[in-house]
Amino acid sequence: MPSLPKSIALHIGAHKTASTHLQKVLKHNRKLLIDEGFAAYGPWYLRLKGRSLHSMFGLKGSGSAIPRRNAQDQLAFLAKGASRLVFSEENFVGVLRGPEGRVSFPLYSTASEKIEEFVEAVAPVKVELFLAVRNPAAFMASAYSQTLFGGAYIGPRTFRARNDWRQVDWADYVIRLRAIPGVGEIYVWRQEDYDATLRLIMRKMLRWKMGGKIEKIKDGRVHQGLSAAAVRQTLAWAQEGRTEKLAGTARDLFPINETNKPFKLYAASTLAESEAVYDAQMAQIEAMEGVTLLQRPNHPKQG
Repeated sequence: MPSLPKSIALHIGAHKTASTHLQKVLKHNRKLLIDEGFAAYGPWYLRLKGRSLHSMFGLKGSGSAIPRRNAQDQLAFLAKGASRLVFSEENFVGVLRGPEGRVSFPLYSTASEKIEEFVEAVAPVKVELFLAVRNPAAFMASAYSQTLFGGAYIGPRTFRARNDWRQVDWADYVIRLRAIPGVGEIYVWRQEDYDATLRLIMRKMLRWKMGGKIEKIKDGRVHQGLSAAAVRQTLAWAQEGRTEKLAGTARDLFPINETNKPFKLYAASTLAESEAVYDAQMAQIEAMEGVTLLQRPNHPKQG
């Protein structure tokens, strides 16, 4: 049986922060990673039947199925001799969209419990956390699009009434994560800096020398948002009683371009107010012990 890995990098999203793109980068570089002593698993593996982290390690929420291996043997099996395991699965800590278009607050309320159980299962192997965050109002705007894609066809005014962007508190979330016993360093970055920070993220996730070798993918962001025309069409079809995948069809019919402008859930003044709140949250996070805020290379504090 192969030996245990020395450490685990656990990427937990958040949702709507370019997680899918990061996962595609890892998948695209799998051969290079294996050759260099890393083993990476993302949705392409972890969302298959019986292969979620819950199922493989017998965690709560895995149902009645009994894992095929104990936790240590499972780690060794997945590592296959690699010194570092990388797991990327934003759904591990919970889902973003609740019933009737409501986002559950506080964000990822069960994340600490789930991660603590995982850390205990894989001990003594060290677990580091990787997390992206986003402007609270922009995050909620993206959550609204996902609400439509998920089949809850509510208007923007109703969504705003049910979900206050001021409840998106990333500092509170990181404080809860930092309090989990046994968790190693936590790495946090802004979704808005993702393109400029990706190389640094990879260096921290895959060690400094290896991260610089990662080949980026050229197909850009994976999930395009909705145009204003697509949102109007989705809601109009829903009023007519249509039930198929309306938002996806409307997105194809009215893609974002020079003619069809992106849908905006909030006014510019609200986004500016949210940005100020966001900056304050980032300052709190940056000051936390055991947390590293990854910033774009030209940022004065990045060094």
